[in-house]
Amino acid sequence: GAGVLAWPHWVAVQPGDAPVLAVIAVSGFAGQLAITQAFRYGQAAVVAPFEYTALAWGMALDGLLWHTAPDQSTLLGGAIVIAFGLWVVRQERTKELVVTP
Repeated sequence: GAGVLAWPHWVAVQPGDAPVLAVIAVSGFAGQLAITQAFRYGQAAVVAPFEYTALAWGMALDGLLWHTAPDQSTLLGGAIVIAFGLWVVRQERTKELVVTP
């Protein structure tokens, strides 16, 4: 679906962009492996909140690289997602603490 929406303004990838795309691919792959290992060896209730730092990293990199800032609706949406995600993690952690007979 995104391809159809992008078609009118499509710009072909230039050969000079290959090194940047390679760095993005390798760093994304390494990051995914790291997250997978964290969930494999750590408790999900402890690891999950760290995934929310991706939003902050994305905003920081946007600001540094492209001098852009998210608008108010983006910040509100991010805050809602983070708040409910942390609420779920807290609920799950509370369930783990309750000892069942």
